[in-house]
Amino acid sequence: MEIREATENDIPTIRSVARESWRSAYADAVPESVVEDAVAAWYADETMTRIVGDDEQVCLVATDESEAQSASEDASGERSEPRVGEIVGFAHGATDDGEGDILRLYVHPDRWHEGIGTALLEAMEDRLTEMGAERVQAMVLADNEMGNAFYESHGFEKTDEAETQLDGTTRTENVYAKAH
Repeated sequence: MEIREATENDIPTIRSVARESWRSAYADAVPESVVEDAVAAWYADETMTRIVGDDEQVCLVATDESEAQSASEDASGERSEPRVGEIVGFAHGATDDGEGDILRLYVHPDRWHEGIGTALLEAMEDRLTEMGAERVQAMVLADNEMGNAFYESHGFEKTDEAETQLDGTTRTENVYAKAH
């Protein structure tokens, strides 16, 4: 596995990984139409191009040299066959006044529990610390049991709860933090 900076060419596969992660992690909590709308809005080409090109933000991808069960997005937005070197996960973060924020961290569900998320998390924490973060925080929907357990297992402590709007519904997010 390799972790590297994302490029504009990675955007379609990042979007695909996000979609598949949301479908799996929130299958019982978030309707499919909401997942599609959220992915279309949050991972639009224009938005992701801005993120990838912004020196104040970090967008990392994890690639795997095996032909394991990763998937990419074809021109119609559907999953296609895996390819060697495919992106199997990504993380997006930013810093502000000594705070590092992990805004997104997703691994394709076919590759969960292989250490990819841990590698991305460690790389993101290192990058945010290099950018001046003295503390790193992440927010996870309370409905995402696996995501909450992931951060707790990596030394993050729940420090707060926040509310977010998704599909016209107010949902609780858990706020996790870790000093650096």
